[in-house]
Parts: sequence; C-alpha cells; structure tokens
Amino acid sequence: MISTQLKELKDQRKLTNQQLADLAGIPVGTINRIMAGQTDNPSFQTVCDIVMALDGSLDELVGIKDKGGQRAAPLNNEIIELYEKIIAGKEKWLHRLFLCCCVLTLFVLGVLIYDLTHPMVGFFRQ
Repeated sequence: MISTQLKELKDQRKLTNQQLADLAGIPVGTINRIMAGQTDNPSFQTVCDIVMALDGSLDELVGIKDKGGQRAAPLNNEIIELYEKIIAGKEKWLHRLFLCCCVLTLFVLGVLIYDLTHPMVGFFRQ
C-alpha cells in the first residue's frame, strides 16, 4: 500500500507527522489517516505533496524506478509470460489468415487465367 511506502520515506527522513504536514501543506489529520492506513485511496495531489515534502519520487513510490533511477524489475513475471503466450497465439492466427489470403488470391488468379485461356467458357467470351 502507499501508506507503508510513505511511512518508510517519512522514517528515513526522521520526520514527525506534524513536521510532514507543515512541509507538505496538508492538515495533520489527513497525514495521520494516510499513515495509519485509514485512507484507502488518498488523492493524487495529496500524495504528490507528501512525496515532494519528503524529497522522494513518485516513480520510486509506485515501483517504476528504483532509488538509483534505474527501471525496476517487473513485479510479476507471470503476467509477462501470459502476455507473451497471448501474443504468440495471435501471431499464429495472423499467420493462418495470411496463408488463407494467399490461397484465396491464387484461386482467384487461377480462375481468371482459366477464363482468359478458354474463350468459350466464363465471363470473357468472344
């Protein structure tokens, strides 16, 4: 949760809730509720103000980048594997669709060539 990560940032800076509230310009009651985990979904602006007051990064907070500024490792490799399987399945269907289009094109060309070479049969008659 965001509250635990914000608590860790606050503890690293060795600030009290009152000091954090003063730095962020947020009421101390709001800070207390967020830090206690009583607020499930604090507003984006509130979280931004708290992170800015703690001299942190929103990317670090949500796990996009680690503290060194590098991209963080994917949180769940199973999701990546699932997407890769889905993409592989879609690639198979695209391959099959391409082959069907090629076969259909060859069939139409074959009928057209037959029609042109046999003038007594088909659309093109003499």
